This record gives sequence, structure tokens and C-alpha cells, in this order.
Amino acid sequence: MRTRLALLPLLFALAAAPAPAAAQACLSPGETREAVASGQVVPAVAAVRAAEGAVPGAQITQVDLCQGGGGFVYRIAALGGDGRFVTVIVDAGSGGVVSVN
Repeated sequence: MRTRLALLPLLFALAAAPAPAAAQACLSPGETREAVASGQVVPAVAAVRAAEGAVPGAQITQVDLCQGGGGFVYRIAALGGDGRFVTVIVDAGSGGVVSVN
């Protein structure tokens, strides 16, 4: 019980910490709609399909359009068929999978 109480200040500090820079570079839903409408990026559904192809049996939990690598990428969080969470990075210009971590 004492160990759990000792961890509380650490948990509160982590919760109050600012988001990482990479997370702050993601677009809002409105900005994402504008980028898709202008033809700068493929629709999110195309990126999700690519991610599902890269991680068979995946359940997509979150999709964000972010700036990265000199352009836009979709950062897709997925729960794999094996129960592990993975992040799939999809090039938002082409719709191709860049990495699965």
C-alpha cells in the first residue's frame, strides 16, 4: 500500500507534463478535413485500410494527421490481433505504410 501511495506524486507529475513535440504537431479535425479537401493528403479511410493491411486483425483505436518527415503522415494506433498496441505510420500523400512499431 505504501508503494502505491509513493507513486501518486509521480503519476500526477506525468499527467501534468506537456505533450511531446511530435504530438503537438498533429492537425485538428478541421485542419485535417481542409488538407483532405485540398488534395494535399489521402482521406483517413485510405490510411486506415493501409494500416489494417499491415497489421492483420487490427482494431484501429486512433487516427491523427501529423507533420513529419518533411510532409504529412497519419499516425494510427491499433490493437493487433495478438493483443499488443502498435503504431502504424502512413505517408499521407501516397497512402503507403512507412513503418509499424
